[in-house]
Amino acid sequence: MALFRRKARLLSFLIPFLLLIAFLSLTAGGYRRAPWYQQLLWNVVTPPQKILTSIGGAVSSVWNHYFALVGAEKENENLRMKVALLEGEIIKLSEVEKENERLHELLSYEKSFSHKSLTAKVIANDPRAEFKNITINKGHDHGVRPLMPVVGPKGLVGRVATVGSKASRVLLVTDPNSAVDVLVQRSRARGVVVGMAVKTALRPSYYLTRIEYLRRISDVADGDVVVTSGFDRVFPSGIPVGSVTDVKKERYGIFLEANVVPFENMAELQEVLVLLVTQNLSSPDSVQ
Repeated sequence: MALFRRKARLLSFLIPFLLLIAFLSLTAGGYRRAPWYQQLLWNVVTPPQKILTSIGGAVSSVWNHYFALVGAEKENENLRMKVALLEGEIIKLSEVEKENERLHELLSYEKSFSHKSLTAKVIANDPRAEFKNITINKGHDHGVRPLMPVVGPKGLVGRVATVGSKASRVLLVTDPNSAVDVLVQRSRARGVVVGMAVKTALRPSYYLTRIEYLRRISDVADGDVVVTSGFDRVFPSGIPVGSVTDVKKERYGIFLEANVVPFENMAELQEVLVLLVTQNLSSPDSVQ
């Protein structure tokens, strides 16, 4: 029993001593070859350390890449929003430019009239085929009165039908209730242009009108230009109406049949001129 106690005391002394030597050998400086037990320790510790270092590097790389992607996605979203805003501004500027071009064309046409006129915007277009009219943003407060002529940059649109304080309804020349006294510009043949309730087959956005009361002997051909005569005391003379098409001479009868395609596309009107003239014109007023 005493021997066992002596061995225990010896071991309790040797173990700390050996650990101290090992620690000093691990921390000692210099370029000496590492002892075998230190090399053994390194061989045991190094592989797990490499694995942990590799895993840590991979995790760090993935984490940094994730944050980089999140930042890039946010930046791309901001850029997309800016591009969308710029595209919207370009569209707005393009619309303003087109509107200015239309107004310039309309105002240039306005100078050809001896009457005062008023520029108006089209704010509604009746889609029903049997009733063809538009609503403009000018009314009684602006000097608009019933039966006043309405024109576009290319020619006749119609006449004012009903008037409100701030808006008015315009009866188009393509409406079956419309009638305009006209002349064939080339031959001076006279007739009446009335609206039709059908569309052309080749140009579906255009509504047809037709000439009635053309005498059988009248000189009329496809492509002839039709203008207002002024004899109806509603429309000043010389306003372009449209071009003649489909001239037909029946075997019997005293009148010719012909259709007219209006110069103005009634389905796409955006701005018009209201001619501030009253119904009872003393004499036909010509367009200069």
